[in-house]
Amino acid sequence: MAMLIKNGLVVTFSPDALQGAVIENGAVAVEGGTIAAVGETRDLVYRFPHAAPVLDASGRIVMPGFIVTHTHMPYVLGHNMPVDFSKLRSFWDMLQKMGWEWLEDITTPEGIFAATQYAAMKMLKTGTTTVCELVEGPHAIPGALSASARAIEQVGIRAQLGFEVTERIPGISILENQDLGQADKAFEENLGLLARYPAGGKNRIQGRLGVHTAFTNSFDTLKKARRIADDSRCGIQIHVAEIPRAFLVEKYGKSAPMVLEEQGVLGPDVVAAHCIDLSDEDLEILRRNRVNVSHTPMTNSLGGNGVARIPEMLKAGMNVSIGHDCFFTLDASEYIRYAYLVHKAHNANPGLIPPFQALDMAMGNAARALGLGDRIGSLAPGKCADILIVRPDSPAPVVPGSVMSWFTMTFQGRDVETVIVDGQIVVKERRMTTVNEDDVRAACVEQARLLWRRNGISV
Repeated sequence: MAMLIKNGLVVTFSPDALQGAVIENGAVAVEGGTIAAVGETRDLVYRFPHAAPVLDASGRIVMPGFIVTHTHMPYVLGHNMPVDFSKLRSFWDMLQKMGWEWLEDITTPEGIFAATQYAAMKMLKTGTTTVCELVEGPHAIPGALSASARAIEQVGIRAQLGFEVTERIPGISILENQDLGQADKAFEENLGLLARYPAGGKNRIQGRLGVHTAFTNSFDTLKKARRIADDSRCGIQIHVAEIPRAFLVEKYGKSAPMVLEEQGVLGPDVVAAHCIDLSDEDLEILRRNRVNVSHTPMTNSLGGNGVARIPEMLKAGMNVSIGHDCFFTLDASEYIRYAYLVHKAHNANPGLIPPFQALDMAMGNAARALGLGDRIGSLAPGKCADILIVRPDSPAPVVPGSVMSWFTMTFQGRDVETVIVDGQIVVKERRMTTVNEDDVRAACVEQARLLWRRNGISV
């Protein structure tokens, strides 16, 4: 029997934010996990007279769920950790200390499970229905991805999932030594997940091979990553040009995009996170290989990395989506709004990144980046029923002519009332239906305490 959402302001984002229909007194019908129809309420009430349940979206916005293309959900265990920030004078310091020593190298499968449940819950409640998750934690394998997938399965978010392949040896500077054995263990972790959650098809959880960077892997490892991605048809997620370009040039005599292109890694199935310190030649390499960029502006600001050349990428026709590494609130509205604003300030040009472009980064662009453009990212018949019902808290009318500006000016994740993933209601009246929120929160806090204690912090 069909579910019917009626009487809402339906924002379809089909084919994109600028051209998509906005239907006053609109409705969406769902059969199984699929959108059956989108149109005016009077028409769909007639077509689906026996629909149940019927959700009244009067005074609300009905829209697709947001898609975030770069996350590290276990990182929430380090939120607010009282560490000595005087040791963090560059992004390289942050990566080695905050990223590796204080978090990844002491992460456990139990911590991954608890943090992933919490982060997935927080993202769902604020409107994110799909993530591309890269798990990191060399001492948590084997088993890291099993813990992550179990948490994702229970909470109900849609995800592509992988473990980072890296030759980095925990506790030893990457500048001193690397170990192919570390990469091999990570490959096995990814292959084990891909056997259980293959890419493609209609599965809510799918594998996507994770690779850390060109800097932390040998050419042999990078070539192996491409072979596995091709054999499994799973695509690759990788960090590109997050560290200064000079690191790669000193090590290899060329930049990360140059190395990755030469080793055959790049292609339209690659999601490249960050992409900050790039030359004109680097940008052209990414463009001609049709690489999908995951823009992470808030993380990059935190790390003092600089600002990615997103307006130039968009002008060149590159596909740019939104990521956030799971720093800050996990509320998609924050990351979309920051992407909308930061390039105006950085370039002293208020005309850059209009609302529709910022929104496309978390909708159609993100869906295409994950190879899911035919399944998610818009409201259209035949697509997955990943749907939000949002009650706008606005000082001014939210109507078809103003709704795009409302997203970048006023919208907050707390406005989300109902979240549907694959046709299942996972958030109802702002509360999770799949897990006990208090239990999830308590378990995450306890795992954070344990991780903090491993860093010598008494809590």
